Amino acid sequence: MDFFELGNLQKYFGENHVVDDASFCVKRGEVFSLLGPSGCGKTTILRMIGGFEEPDGGKIFLDNEEITNLPPNKRKINTVFQNYALFPHMSVRDNIAFGPRTSGIKEAEVEKMVDEMLEIIRLKDLGDRMPANISGGQKQRIAIARALINKPKLLLLDEPLAALDLKLRQYMLLELDRIHDEVGTTFIYVTHDQGEAMSLSDRIAVMNNGKIEQIGTPAEIYENPKTRFVASFIGDTNFFEGTVTENIDREYTKIDMVGLGEYPAYNDKKFEKGDRVTVSIRPEKFSIFMKEPGDNLNNCEGVVEDIVYQGAQTRYWVRVKDYRINVVMQHNRCSLDFKQPTWGDKVWVAWHRDDVTLLESPH
Repeated sequence: MDFFELGNLQKYFGENHVVDDASFCVKRGEVFSLLGPSGCGKTTILRMIGGFEEPDGGKIFLDNEEITNLPPNKRKINTVFQNYALFPHMSVRDNIAFGPRTSGIKEAEVEKMVDEMLEIIRLKDLGDRMPANISGGQKQRIAIARALINKPKLLLLDEPLAALDLKLRQYMLLELDRIHDEVGTTFIYVTHDQGEAMSLSDRIAVMNNGKIEQIGTPAEIYENPKTRFVASFIGDTNFFEGTVTENIDREYTKIDMVGLGEYPAYNDKKFEKGDRVTVSIRPEKFSIFMKEPGDNLNNCEGVVEDIVYQGAQTRYWVRVKDYRINVVMQHNRCSLDFKQPTWGDKVWVAWHRDDVTLLESPH
C-alpha cells in the first residue's frame, strides 16, 4: 500500500454527483496536485481527506490505517487555506505556536519549535509582528509554518496562492518547493492554475466534472494527454478532426485531417484504419517557414492573420483553409537569418509526425 490511498470515493450534494469514483495513491514525501476548473470536485476531495466532509462511498487510507470515518483531529492531517486563517489578535510567533500549546507541550519546547519554523520560512525577524503588519506572501508562509509545526503526516493545501499577485505567486512557488524539500512532508495541493501544478508537483491528477481524467508527471500530462479535455486544459493546443486512412507500421499511421490533407502521425494509442480521431498539436511544436520546407516535415500553406509579441516568444495565428492555427516561435529557436513574418505574409506551417498526439474523437 502507498503512503496515502483514496479508493473509489463518491460524494453527492443532492442530485449533483460532485465526486465520481475518484481513486489515487500518493507516495511518502511526494507533492501530488489535484488540478481542474472551478466546480470539478477537487476541493470536495480535499475536505473529505481532511475529515470536514463525509464521503458517500469509498475509503481513505493514510500510512496503512483507514481514516475514512475518523474525526479531523485524529487524522494527523493539517490544512493550509487560501485565506490564511491567521488569528489577527496574535503575533506571528503566537500564531505558529498555537497548535503545540493547545496540545500541552511545555513552553520551552514550543519556543524551540517556533524558532525552527521561523528559520524554515525565513521570517525569524518578524516573530513579534501582528498579521495586519505583514504582506500576503508572509502570511501564507506563517499559515504553512502553523500547519507544519504540528508535524502532520500529510499537509493539504487548498488554492494557497490564489489571493497573491503574479510575481508573488511565482516567488511563493519557489518557497513552497524549498520548504517541502526541507521538511519532507507529503503534500496534496489543490489548484485550478496549471502553471502552479506543473511547477510544484511530482504528479498531477487532472479532474473534470467530478472524475479524474488522467494521473501522471507534469511531462506525461503535457506531452501525452489521454483525453481532449486534458490536452486543452494543460497548456494550449490546436485540434484537428481526422480519420485513419492506413497504418504505415507499428508506430505510425496516416491521418486524413479534414480540410488540410493526409499526413503521417505517431500512433501510440494504436488506432486502426477507419477510426475517427482528434489530432492535437501544441503551438510550440509548429514552425513557420517563408518557403516550403523539406520532405521530412508535414506542412501546409497559410497566411499570417495575427501576431502577438510576448518577450521570449512570439505567437502567430495562421489561417490555413478553415483552420486558424496557433503557432509559438521561441526567439532562441530562430536562426539569425530568419525573417520575421508579418501580417498578411504567405507562410508554411510545419510540424514533425512525432509531435502529433492522437485522441479519441468525440464525434
